[in-house]
Amino acid sequence: MPDLQAPPTAAPSLFDVTTTAPADPAGTLVRVPLDDIRLAPNARHDIAPNGIERLARMLMSMGQLVPGIGHRPAGQPVVLYAGQRRLLAARASHDLAVNGLQPVRSLIVLLLDHAPSRDEIRRIQAQENQREDLTLADQQAQFADCWAARAGLHESDRIGAVCADLGIGPVKAHNLRRQLTLPEPIRARVADRPGERQISVTLANRLADMHEIAPELTEGVARRISTSDLHDAALRDLGAFVHRTLVEDETTYAVRIDDGALLDAHSQITLARQHLTDAGRRAIAHAFRCDLDELDSELDTLQTRAKSTHASLRVDSALRERARTGRYAYVHERGADFAAGIWVIDPAFLLDAVRQSVADSDDTPPVSNPAYFAGAHLDAPDLRAALADEKARRHDERQRHADAVRTNLGLGHDLRAGLIDPSPAQLDALRTIVCRLLSREYRDVLAYGAGWTDPDRQRPVGESGRHEPMAVDAIVDAELGRALAEPDSLRGIAALVARFAAAFVLDPDGVTRTKALGRERMSRKLEEVLPGGDDPLREALWAFLRPMLSPRLAALHRETFVTDPTERSTVDLDAHRADTSLDELELDEPSAA
Repeated sequence: MPDLQAPPTAAPSLFDVTTTAPADPAGTLVRVPLDDIRLAPNARHDIAPNGIERLARMLMSMGQLVPGIGHRPAGQPVVLYAGQRRLLAARASHDLAVNGLQPVRSLIVLLLDHAPSRDEIRRIQAQENQREDLTLADQQAQFADCWAARAGLHESDRIGAVCADLGIGPVKAHNLRRQLTLPEPIRARVADRPGERQISVTLANRLADMHEIAPELTEGVARRISTSDLHDAALRDLGAFVHRTLVEDETTYAVRIDDGALLDAHSQITLARQHLTDAGRRAIAHAFRCDLDELDSELDTLQTRAKSTHASLRVDSALRERARTGRYAYVHERGADFAAGIWVIDPAFLLDAVRQSVADSDDTPPVSNPAYFAGAHLDAPDLRAALADEKARRHDERQRHADAVRTNLGLGHDLRAGLIDPSPAQLDALRTIVCRLLSREYRDVLAYGAGWTDPDRQRPVGESGRHEPMAVDAIVDAELGRALAEPDSLRGIAALVARFAAAFVLDPDGVTRTKALGRERMSRKLEEVLPGGDDPLREALWAFLRPMLSPRLAALHRETFVTDPTERSTVDLDAHRADTSLDELELDEPSAA
């Protein structure tokens, strides 16, 4: 049997705290000047400069609360084993002492009565470096207490004081402050490294901005963030995520108002009344100038009139600006190139806008002349029923058109959001679309380029030793299969386009004159596909092919693709500008005197 030995007992503790027996600790607290301290080797090498700066300000403003641990060899400076960051911060305080703060000139050190062994030094530094950060929920509570204690200060001074008290940076302080504005269920899900059903700090800041305007919408969006994929989608494009949330969640009220959109007045009144709160009822009663007891009657009258007149609310820039500046809507900025997405979250605002639109509409029926139409019996009950049916049909058609317009605009929004980071499956589908369109529309050109450049796409001609391209369908199917089998979608597209482009830069001396893929027959097709002259497609084709061409082929086809705007002279200027002498000039001999 193996000899099982007990594990070695731990070395005796440097400061024993397992007993209550009175005993003096093995050390003395002394104040040591900074110049009389040197650091012992430490396992911590990467130290954030901004953390040292914050600690330096805390030392200057609040003093040293935790002593270091060191030992003074005979006649030598104190060797500091625990307190590395405090010493570095104390030295840095001399460069940061501004606004009345005094630099740190000494540190409180617990001097051991003996030189610690290697094991003791290792245990001292291990406990010194062993720290557990507060959870984000605890940090939020700590910040809330400190923020309340600093009430009364100016905004910037209050932030600075809290940062100094907690030893955090301004960015961290602003993040915690914005998180505190969120409801407790949402705030509890915020995490520095979010997992399943958690929310990152960046997204929490955006939700805090939304919650300031639209609390109900914020809760609906937060409920929908249930997976990592949904979290990433919200982080990429919050506007598209809000749109999808409202489509799926009918309990959340928010109406998107795009410039130029037509909103059915009757539908909007019905929807707004379902979400009208007590405060909203008081506000709309004040706008309608009626008592609360009369509000339902007024809304019924408005709803009936909107239905009978088929009234609609046209969204214009003035309505969007009213909703934005009055804080009646959530606004999602989409950059300088796109209009902002605006969702009205106050049903009272939309009810008032619909009331104004219905009041401005002209619902006065035209003056009738019954005597003129009496003989035609146009006022018969069946005609009235047909007219009512026609009005209902037109109303339904307008409603379907308005719904379709909103659906199409939402589709465009979703397309822009989805193209930010296309998935591998989307890229593979894109490769299939491009390659199949190219092989279907330009079969002969593709077979011509591949058949004369790839030996695998050729077959022998009898016993002559010559080779010619295979059938067009066989070449196209083989090239399409190779492009679709390429692991990289972009390389697959490039491979097929390269065979297509090769048809325009073949050396004609290596191609037979007749045959199905001969140069005489294909020259006409190539001219139809890529006409001469300045064409962006011709320039792009040359830019794509030129790095892959040999010098001979590049020189052979350069004039076909590259247009040189400079005119070439037919005069041999070098010969006419050559040096000459008087002996070469034909001068008449002087006449004899």
